[in-house]
Amino acid sequence: MDNMELIDKAWKLREQGVISLHEHDLYSYLLHRCGEIGQNPFCQSTGVLCAVLGINRNALADRRNKLSALGFITFREGVSKLKPAQYYVCKARENQVANQSKRIVTDHPSTSFAIPTLADVTAYCTERNNGINPQAFFDFYQSKDWFVGKNKMKDWQAAVRTWEMNRKEEKRIAPKHDNSITYVQF
Repeated sequence: MDNMELIDKAWKLREQGVISLHEHDLYSYLLHRCGEIGQNPFCQSTGVLCAVLGINRNALADRRNKLSALGFITFREGVSKLKPAQYYVCKARENQVANQSKRIVTDHPSTSFAIPTLADVTAYCTERNNGINPQAFFDFYQSKDWFVGKNKMKDWQAAVRTWEMNRKEEKRIAPKHDNSITYVQF
């Protein structure tokens, strides 16, 4: 597989949301460096890589691990400045990329939003055992024509989960009052 095919494959995965722009940036640089040096595998200092990409070592490790898991690269950690990390740019394994794509696609709702019924909301809240009043949720968004701020709602289940999270936050932040104490004003 030539470099253009690898670049195209990386762009397609970025467009699908399988890899982030940061992972794509790292992969593009490694591909560029491999072509520039004319060797595969090749050595590249972690310090130089971080400086070129403007990231820290932890960010580099996260992005490198993701690319490795997808089969875009393999690498061996460097041990010193005299023995820097070694990278091998390789063809992504189709089965791993396909599995990752499926997970990403199922995590995001489709672009067409269907207004749920009260029964749908009730069933979802019951399934999650979240204590959210389905009627209140349904009425709230029905009155707003299923808008969230200025944007049309895209995923009502995510909105229910947000209500759950906000409810937990309110309970956590709620001040604790001792109503048994009586204060006398002078």
